[in-house]
Amino acid sequence: MSAPIRVVIADDQELFVYGMRMLIESQDDLELVGTSTDGEQAVRVVAETRPDVVLMDIRMPVLNGIDATRLITREEGLAPRVVVLTTFQQEEAVFQSMKHGASAFVTKDATPELLLETIRSVHAGDAPPPALAELVKRHVAPAEAAAPEDAVAALTPREREIFLLAAKGLRNSEIAAAAFVSEATVKTHIRSILAKLGLETRAQIVVHAYENRLLSF
Repeated sequence: MSAPIRVVIADDQELFVYGMRMLIESQDDLELVGTSTDGEQAVRVVAETRPDVVLMDIRMPVLNGIDATRLITREEGLAPRVVVLTTFQQEEAVFQSMKHGASAFVTKDATPELLLETIRSVHAGDAPPPALAELVKRHVAPAEAAAPEDAVAALTPREREIFLLAAKGLRNSEIAAAAFVSEATVKTHIRSILAKLGLETRAQIVVHAYENRLLSF
């Protein structure tokens, strides 16, 4: 049996945290290893507990969730996946969180099933939620000077194919079927793409594609 997915919750609403704690602790494959009530504390808790996934509220005292996400995801050797917890009124903040290293977002009125699916999906390195592409389209500012192909010049033709499929939000299994390769090969290509383009997450692949006009709006 594989080790459980280690989770940290960062949110200053005690009742909401209590509900998420109960949900996570009810799952055999998840383990809650820490909580925090502000962004600065979240950075410390992550450094101490080394979780796999962080559930991060955007609006928190002391240090907001965007800056906390940026600090957490840039720490070499930690690299947890960050899932942003948000409301529909915080779209621009969610977009900025994605640019700064968050892997996905979930609205606070989402179903428990969606939250659990998102935790497991980002931990596995799979595609971000389909809603991300629509959010990116509404907030991204496309580059005007550089030619679109320059943004992926470092990639091989095969990697460019995988990049575009990932940017469209396809899951690993769907990319594997479309490209006639195994899921393990897809994961290898994704790791190479992220490294070559200086990106950290699948969500940033989506942002990069639309910013550089590699996908149409």
